[in-house]
Amino acid sequence: MNERVETRMDRQARKRVENWIITVESTEEQHLEIILATIAKRAQQIFEERGCKRGFELDDWLTAEQELYCEEFDGNIPGFHVLVECPRDSRVTTILSLTAHSLVVFRSRTGHASEPNCGSDVQSVHLFSKELDLAQAELKAVDGVLHVCVPKKNHPAPR
Repeated sequence: MNERVETRMDRQARKRVENWIITVESTEEQHLEIILATIAKRAQQIFEERGCKRGFELDDWLTAEQELYCEEFDGNIPGFHVLVECPRDSRVTTILSLTAHSLVVFRSRTGHASEPNCGSDVQSVHLFSKELDLAQAELKAVDGVLHVCVPKKNHPAPR
């Protein structure tokens, strides 16, 4: 995920939020690795919150998995709208990685000269039930919140 993609979404992100957001090209396989690791981490948290009681591993995994999905309340909606909080801290960069079926939000924090680079952490993962039209993705920053709007691919126009 180290190549930049010059997409409409990328140009808008850099223009609107002054390089706070970087979009990167990713593959479904890379996202799958991130998604599985995120589910495993959340399932472990659920296990610990329940007092480390064994016998509920599948329930924990399914609960963690379900938390990642963006709910589609109306099958006729033209796309998905995800809100991403963006810290107004010059040392924090929000990184979006988008594929046709998922969005991964990372936060990268740079330290001062005396501090090591803190690296990037997965902030959130969003899975979509329908294929997205990435060429039509739009970003809009409003009061420290990034609105990511991505239409479904081949969704019929409203009548």
